[in-house]
Amino acid sequence: MLRPRLKTILICFTILVTLVIIAGLGIGVYSYFSLEKEMTQKLESKKFLVPTEYYAGPPVFTLRNSAKSADIESLFAKQNYRRRDYDQRLLQGDYFIASREECSARLQIPLDENQVDCFGWVNKDVATEKIDSSIQVLVFQNDNVISKVLTGAPFQEVNSAYGEAPLLAQYIGNEPLMQRTVSLGEVPPMCSNAIMSIEDAQFLEHGGVSIKGIFRALVKNVTSGRKAQGGSTITQQLVKNYFLTSERTLKRKFQEFIMSILLESRFNKDEILETYLNVIYMGQNGPFQVRGYGAAAHYYFNKEISDLDLSECSLLAAIVNSPGLYNPFKKPVNAERRRHLVLEKMQGLNFITKEQMDSADRQPLPSAPVMLATETAPYYLDAVRKQLEALKISPDGLKIYTALDLEAQQAAQEALRGHLDQLEKNNKYIKGLKDKGNSLEGIVLSADNKTGLVNVVVGGRNYRMTQFNRAIDGHRQVGSTMKPFVYLTALMNDTPEGKPYTPITLLNDEKQAIKYEGQTWAPENYGKKYFGQVPMFYALKNSLNAATANVGMQVGLGNIVDVAHKFGIESELKAFPSLTLGAFEMYPREVLQSYMTIANMGLRKNISYIRKAMNSEGADVFVHNPQEKQVEDPATVASLISMMKQVILSGSGRAIPLSGFTNPAAGKTGTTNDNRDAWFSGFTPYLTTIVWVGYDNNAQHKLTGASGGVPVWTSFMKKIGARYPADDFSWPEGTEKVTLDADTLKALNALQSPTDPTSVELVFRKGTEP
Repeated sequence: MLRPRLKTILICFTILVTLVIIAGLGIGVYSYFSLEKEMTQKLESKKFLVPTEYYAGPPVFTLRNSAKSADIESLFAKQNYRRRDYDQRLLQGDYFIASREECSARLQIPLDENQVDCFGWVNKDVATEKIDSSIQVLVFQNDNVISKVLTGAPFQEVNSAYGEAPLLAQYIGNEPLMQRTVSLGEVPPMCSNAIMSIEDAQFLEHGGVSIKGIFRALVKNVTSGRKAQGGSTITQQLVKNYFLTSERTLKRKFQEFIMSILLESRFNKDEILETYLNVIYMGQNGPFQVRGYGAAAHYYFNKEISDLDLSECSLLAAIVNSPGLYNPFKKPVNAERRRHLVLEKMQGLNFITKEQMDSADRQPLPSAPVMLATETAPYYLDAVRKQLEALKISPDGLKIYTALDLEAQQAAQEALRGHLDQLEKNNKYIKGLKDKGNSLEGIVLSADNKTGLVNVVVGGRNYRMTQFNRAIDGHRQVGSTMKPFVYLTALMNDTPEGKPYTPITLLNDEKQAIKYEGQTWAPENYGKKYFGQVPMFYALKNSLNAATANVGMQVGLGNIVDVAHKFGIESELKAFPSLTLGAFEMYPREVLQSYMTIANMGLRKNISYIRKAMNSEGADVFVHNPQEKQVEDPATVASLISMMKQVILSGSGRAIPLSGFTNPAAGKTGTTNDNRDAWFSGFTPYLTTIVWVGYDNNAQHKLTGASGGVPVWTSFMKKIGARYPADDFSWPEGTEKVTLDADTLKALNALQSPTDPTSVELVFRKGTEP
C-alpha cells in the first residue's frame, strides 16, 4: 500500500516542482521582456534630452581700459590656453606675449615708445578655416592701459576684443548639473584602465554581472561583519545610475540584474564604458551635480579629459566609489589613500609599472577651484529664465549666452554682503533686529550703458538661504529715487513766469500744506530743516522734499508720470502729490532701465540679461537688440545729469569720492519717508548700477540712501567702475557748460553748508545759460 502512495506523492511533487519552474520561467520571461521594454523606453526618452546650457559673458577688453598683460595671461592660463612664441602660427586655444619690437614685427605696424608689449590669442571655439582672421591682439601702454585693440589678419583696429564665454551651468529640466559629453576616444587609456582596475577588473569578460565578483564581495562582507565590498559591475552601476532609482529593495536589485544582462546583449563594451564615463556621479559643485568624467576633469583639474595624466586618472577612479568621502578638496587624506589603492590595483593588473605607480602616488592633490559668485549667480539665471518666459521661449535644449560678468557679480556680492554684515554687527538698532530674527537684505543690479546688457543681478545675500529674487520681483517704494524725473520734467517746461527752468532756477524750500482733491499734504525735509529760496541743482543734490514737491506741483503731476514712463518705468503711477517724493512701488529693474536712459542722454535702450540663445541645431532663437529710441532732448537730459553729478560731488552721495571712487559719476540717493527702503542709483558714462537695502517684512531700519545704499555702490564701483577710463560725460550739441563761482553761488543761496563747494560746474541748454 505504501509503494503506490509513495509513487503518487512523488508524481505530485514532480508536477508541483515542474509548475514552479514553469511559473518561474514565465515570470522570468515576462520580467525580461517587461524590463527590456522599460529600458528601451528610458533609453529613448533620455537619449533625446538635450541639456540647457547657460554661458556667462565673455571677458571683454576695450580700448583705454585698465589692464596688464600679466593679468590677461593669468586669465587665459586658467582656461588652459597654450603659450606660443610671438612668431609662431596660433591655433585654437593658443596665445602669445610679445615685447614692443616683437609685437611690431608680428603686426606689421609701428608702435610708439609708450607701448610696451602686446598679448594675442585665438579663442577655442573658432572654426579652423577662420583661425587667421580671428586672432585678437591687445597692445598695452606703460601706464597699464590698453592703447590698441586689433583683429586679423590682416590686422584692423577695433574698439573691443572678446575672450571665451565660460560654461556657467547646465540643466536637464529643473535639475542643475555639470556635464561635458566625451567620446571614449578622448578618454586616455590610463583613465579607462584605472576605473576598470578598481571598480570591475573583469569588465571585458563578463556578460553584465559577475557571479565571481558577487561571491567574493559576499565572502568579504560576511568575514568582516560589515559591508566592506560591493559586487556591482560597471554595467550594473550604469543601470543603477541611468535607469533605476536609488531605492534599496530586492525588486530593484532584481531589475538591475536583468537589465545589466539586457544591456550587454544590446551594446558592446566600448558603448557601455563610454556611457558610464559620461553619466557616473562625480561630486557636487554647490547646487550642481558633477556628472561624468568630462565635467569632473574640468571641476577637479580645470583640464580637458584628454590632457589628464596617470595621477589624475587614478584620482577620478578613486572618487567614483564615494564622491563625498573621497573629495580631494574636503577629504584629502581619504582621497590620497583611495588613489593609492587604485594605483596598486593597476600595477597588480600590469597596466602600469612600479615606477609609474610611485611617481603618480607622489603627485599633490588638486587645489579647490576659486568659484566666483556661487552664492548669487543663481539669481542671475533666475532673471534669464524669467526673460525667456516673458518672450515665450522654452529654455529646453538651448545654448543661452548671458551677459553675466562673473568678476563683477562676485564684487557686487562681496560689497552687499560685507556692508550688511557690518550693519548687523555695528549698528545698534539693526543688531537688535538681527537678534530678533530679522535678516537685512539687499540687491545690486548693474548694466552696460552702451549695449543695455545687464551684467550683474544680485537678488539677495545668498540664494541658498532664500530664492526670492528681490532684484527682479521685489516691488518696493523708491523714495527720492523718483526726484530726477521731477526735475527733468521741470527742465522741459517753463516756470509760472514763463521762463525756462534751468539748474539755477530758484525754488521755494519752505514747509507748506499742499491741497489736492480735498486732502492736505505737508511734506517735510529730512531733519525738518528748510533752506528757503534755493536753486534747483541745490534742492536735488540735498534731496530737499519741500522744494521738490513745490516744483512738482508747478510742472504738473501728469507730466511727471509721462516722463517716467517714457524713460522705462512700467509700474502704475498715480498722479498724487506724494508721487514727487516716490511714495509708490517700483521694481529695481525699472529703476535700472530708467536711470540708464538718463545716463544715455535720453536714448532708451531696452535692457536684457541674454546676449543670444541658440537651439540644438545652432540657429538663433533670440539675439539682443536694444531697440534704441530717443525719448527726450539730449541737451535737456545733459542738464539734469550735471545736476545729478553734484549729488556725488557735494550732496547726499558725497561719501563716494571721499571713499575713493573719483571717476566722473552722477546719481541719486533714495530714502522712503518711514526709513524702510534705502536706495542709491548711480551711473558713469559706461555703467549704471542700482543698490537697494531693506527687510523682506518691510520693517523699519532707520537707514538712508546715504548710509544704506551708497557704501555698497561705492565698494562695487571702486572694483568694477575703475576698469573704465575716468572720462566725463560727452555733452551733446545744444549745451553750454558754465562754472559758477563763489559770489554767484552765494547770491543763489547755495553756500549754506561747510560741504558746499565754492565752484560748481553745470550744463545748460544753449540759450538758457546765465
